[in-house]
Amino acid sequence: MIHNITEEREKLNKHESSAFEPFNDEELARLIGEVEERALIHAPVHLKDNVFSQISAERRRVKRRQIFSYRAKVLIGMAAALTVLFLVPVEGERTADMPVFESTLWEEESVGGDAWEQEAARRQEDIEKTWERYREGQRRADITRRYLRGIAEMLR
Repeated sequence: MIHNITEEREKLNKHESSAFEPFNDEELARLIGEVEERALIHAPVHLKDNVFSQISAERRRVKRRQIFSYRAKVLIGMAAALTVLFLVPVEGERTADMPVFESTLWEEESVGGDAWEQEAARRQEDIEKTWERYREGQRRADITRRYLRGIAEMLR
């Protein structure tokens, strides 16, 4: 049965291919005349507007993506710069401001009361210095936030 179907398809294909013959000169002239008289089918009225609106919408999307990409790159660069500013020590400033515990537990037991008081005073001083550095960092962060907000407002 499948064999019969394929034979039928081959017959139809041969029939269709032989049915089409190129136009002769008279038929071609008549076809040209009809097309010139009736004119061609016109495109829908809003086709041009739709095409241009889609093109402009695509351009806006591309532009928004480019602006977003640029903003992201700038923010990443600023974050990296701020990180470097906060992490790199300033010349002339002591880099190891963290308290150093040179004595061990055994040595502390053998040291008298005066040494304990001096160590406690030194630790308290280190804590106060650390607190001042923290407050200074917070002040810098606040100034940076205000500066960045100002830039963001200008960009808007």
